[in-house]
Amino acid sequence: MRRWKKPAMLATAAVLVMACAACAPQGAPMAETGALATSDAAAEVAAEGAVIETGNHSWEQWQSQYPDQYATFIRGIDDTEAWDGKVHGHAALYFNTPVTNYGGPMMVDEFGTSCIACKSTTGTKLYEEMGTDAFLNDWETYAAGEKTDWYDCGLCHKDGTPGGELAPGGMAAAAFGAPLFEQVTSEEAVCGQCHNYIGAVYTRGGLMEKIKSGEADIASMNPWRYGLDPESLMKAALEDGYEMAVNPETGIASFQANHPEVEIFQGSVHQELGMTCVDCHGVKMQGENGEFTSHGFSESPLENPEALEYCLTCHSSQGVKDAEAMKEFVAAAQKKMADAEEAFGAKRDQLQGLIMAAKDAEGVDADALAKAKENFTKGVWFVRYADGGGDFPGMKIAHNPKGEIDYVERATVLMDEGIALLS
Repeated sequence: MRRWKKPAMLATAAVLVMACAACAPQGAPMAETGALATSDAAAEVAAEGAVIETGNHSWEQWQSQYPDQYATFIRGIDDTEAWDGKVHGHAALYFNTPVTNYGGPMMVDEFGTSCIACKSTTGTKLYEEMGTDAFLNDWETYAAGEKTDWYDCGLCHKDGTPGGELAPGGMAAAAFGAPLFEQVTSEEAVCGQCHNYIGAVYTRGGLMEKIKSGEADIASMNPWRYGLDPESLMKAALEDGYEMAVNPETGIASFQANHPEVEIFQGSVHQELGMTCVDCHGVKMQGENGEFTSHGFSESPLENPEALEYCLTCHSSQGVKDAEAMKEFVAAAQKKMADAEEAFGAKRDQLQGLIMAAKDAEGVDADALAKAKENFTKGVWFVRYADGGGDFPGMKIAHNPKGEIDYVERATVLMDEGIALLS
């Protein structure tokens, strides 16, 4: 083990969980990668990095031997998205100092193990030593982040070998992921170790405490045993002991689960064509050292010329002629989804008002009220499942263009049914 200066912005979130195929070592320093070099702002931040303890496959090694991959990952460090004016790049989301994230200040230690569970093999090593107790550690267990090796190569590559076999290496993946990863491709598995719903369900809702106490058995859990659709996922979690939070004012329960994206991708037109997450988010590029896999995974493919060219290999047959037309095509689909969510939101708010009014009213049919609440809970979960669990309606429509709209429409029907019960 050795200590080195890690770029602070590189203690990041969400997905350095994609392929590094074609990762032949590259000896050229990063400054020689031309357009792929980092911005001055990124370089300044990197120079101030947090001191951490790492293994043999550290960011320092990756930066020197794989400059193109490193540069594509870091280049969006301070980019703001035109559609909301915020920074979404994973290179800027989490690091061991205060950050601005999604418009507000945040510290990594607010999340602790919930971040480390899928974003660092540090957690995996602790899980191997401690079992499920590792999920219940506080931030100080990790020396306030100083011993956390965020997104080392081992998170996505077996044995931590860059360019080697893909295999999910995170703690949540090790504990819960096998039933899912056995039915998806390796490219989907390494992305899906963060971009699925288990981290927000099976480490919350009281389940991890039940596992530790022996009330629930982690070895027998298969969160996907009934299927990958939202009703099946919810049914399995509740059977396993997940306890939904109940709003004391409305009496409405909420099923909270973040970014179930590998699940919604299954059965999509892109997945049925044989595509994986990497085809769009880890597109092949040309660097000073030949072809390599981009590691700019948090970049929108709409901002990547190579990704847009890849889209056109199919979409040109639909009359989409060039990159600008491709952007317009996607924007139209995103708007359709956003409009559907807006219509759902109006019905959701209407039903919530009726539930509030009925809660304390006399003569209300208790069964009808219970059913309306159930519809509300399920409908909100359907929409969260459909849009990737985020607060950005329509942005992820490419993950499943038909399925996402279908689930929002089904959720709207649930709201209508609830409204009819209480009107």
